[in-house]
Amino acid sequence: MTTSVMPAPAPAQTRRSSPWTEIGVFLGVVVALSATTTTIALTQHADVRHVDSAPPGAQAALYGQALIPLLAAVVARLVTTGTLRRNGWGFRRTSWRSLGTAWAWSLGTTLAAGAIVWVTGAGGFRTAGLDVMVPLGLTVLALPYVLLAIGEDVGWRGLLVTRLAEVAGPRTVVLTSGLVWSAFHWPLILLLGGTPTGVATWWALLWFTVGTTAYGAVLASMQLRWGLWPGVLAHAVGNAVMYHVLEPLTADTGRTNWFATETGLVYGAVMLVSATVFLRFFPLARGAKGGTVAG
Repeated sequence: MTTSVMPAPAPAQTRRSSPWTEIGVFLGVVVALSATTTTIALTQHADVRHVDSAPPGAQAALYGQALIPLLAAVVARLVTTGTLRRNGWGFRRTSWRSLGTAWAWSLGTTLAAGAIVWVTGAGGFRTAGLDVMVPLGLTVLALPYVLLAIGEDVGWRGLLVTRLAEVAGPRTVVLTSGLVWSAFHWPLILLLGGTPTGVATWWALLWFTVGTTAYGAVLASMQLRWGLWPGVLAHAVGNAVMYHVLEPLTADTGRTNWFATETGLVYGAVMLVSATVFLRFFPLARGAKGGTVAG
């Protein structure tokens, strides 16, 4: 008597998807979710400068915006490939040297912008907080921003940059990804009180766009060269230093808002110069298939 053995079913194949299709789905979901959270915040008269005093629904909408790129990336990957197992998120082992480079670049660039504001007299320097807030801002207060940075960077760098690099050259990858990341924040400046007091909206939008696009270009380069984690660290350190070191130490002289913070001239100009230097030392190159690779 012969016993037949049924062959084991072949493993399900991951669907291949066009980079442009996945990018399109990702950006479409980002726009839809951003429009929803912005509308909720607007209807409840929220102000990003006073989020803690906003109604609970508005607070949830504003804080939840940090997770929109992550959610959009998950949706885009599932819609276009049917699985989250496809390579390309950027979660890979990285060296301590690359983490240290990312930390030093972000810390140095952000502190340099603050120092220029103080030295030029565009903003005053106050010592309150030097004993407590500065040490905390340089260390443990960066940890919550790591979680927020993961929420953003999985989408903007893990999906957008990685897929865009498959079909576009270095300049397109770093500039487009940085500009799109900047545009994601524009409603906060235009609609939800993100323009500092006394500053023209066009000025705030201009320098925020310059600085954030340059910042995003560096994070894109880090993603392609070292994986996701160095960029996440740089992103978290920059936010912690900006909000918990520079802001407490900077006194308003009446014109400070035009030069300091993420919407000021000094920050935008310093970030642009720093990004140019970084990309010169760590260049990207066009690959054999027309995409972008680490140089």
